[in-house]
Amino acid sequence: MTDVKADYLYEAGELPAHPQRVLALWRTGSELADIGVVPVGTLDGEMLDTELTAQQWNAVKDVPSVGSFDGVDLEDVIALKPDLIVGMDNGGLTIDYKELGELFPVRILKIAEPTDVWDNYETLAALVGKSTDFDSGQSALDARLADIASQYGDKIGELKATAFGVMQGAVWVDTSKSLAYRRIDAAGFGYNPTYTDNPERYATELSLENLPSLADQDIIFYDTNLDGSVSADVQAVLDEPAFAQLPAVKAGHVYPLRGSVIYTFAGSNAQVDDLEAAAKDFAAS
Repeated sequence: MTDVKADYLYEAGELPAHPQRVLALWRTGSELADIGVVPVGTLDGEMLDTELTAQQWNAVKDVPSVGSFDGVDLEDVIALKPDLIVGMDNGGLTIDYKELGELFPVRILKIAEPTDVWDNYETLAALVGKSTDFDSGQSALDARLADIASQYGDKIGELKATAFGVMQGAVWVDTSKSLAYRRIDAAGFGYNPTYTDNPERYATELSLENLPSLADQDIIFYDTNLDGSVSADVQAVLDEPAFAQLPAVKAGHVYPLRGSVIYTFAGSNAQVDDLEAAAKDFAAS
C-alpha cells in the first residue's frame, strides 16, 4: 500500500492496506469508534462512555488497555498482535515509539491542539484503510454553524462569551486555539478577548478565586458529557457562590456545551445543537 502522506511525529514499518488488528494510542480512540473500527487495544481513558453513543460504547467497552500516555506495557502489546499501531502526540508523551516500531508498523500523527485532532480524522481513517463521509459531514456542520450566525448574529456577535471545563479539579477556559472556540466563533458568538489574544494553548487555567473576572461576560458555556450530563467537578464550579454572583448567571445566560473535546460527529452535532439553543434563548431574552 502506498503510504499515507501526513505530518508524522514517528513512523515505522510498512503500512498494511487493510489493517485488521489496530492498536489505538492517544487521541485516536473516539475517532476510530466513529469510523467503525474496534481496536484490539488502547490506552486508559481513551474510550469513554461519556464521549460515545451507546452503540459505539457497546462495541468498544471491552477493548483492553495496554497502558497510558505515560507509557505502554510492551508484553501486553505483543500479546495483542497488532498489525498497525496508530496514535497522535503533541511531543509531550513518554511512550517509547521506537520500541514499538521495531516490532510493528507504527504511525504517530503530530498534533498541537484539539483542532489538529479533529483535522486528522480523514488521515486516521486512511491509515486504517477506511473511507469516511468526513467532507460531507464537515460541510453539514459548517452550514449549520453559518445558519446560526445568519439568524442570530445581530444579537450575539457583539457579546463576550466564555466556555470552560474542569480537568483534574482545575477550571480551564477554552481559548481561540480550542475546537470549542472554532465552533463558537463560526456560530457568530463574540468571545472573551482575554483568551483570544495569542494564547499559549487551547485552554488556560482559571482559579476559583478569579471567577469574578468573568463578571463582564454576557454568556458562559460549561462543558458537559455527550448525553448532556454534568461531571461532579463541573457541577462543583456551577455551585460556587462566586459563580452564582456573576451577571451572566443571574441573567440565566449560562448554557451547556457538549463535546468540547469529543472527536466524533455525534459530539460535534450535539455541540452545534447546544450553540443553536443558546443563541435562540439569548436572542429571545
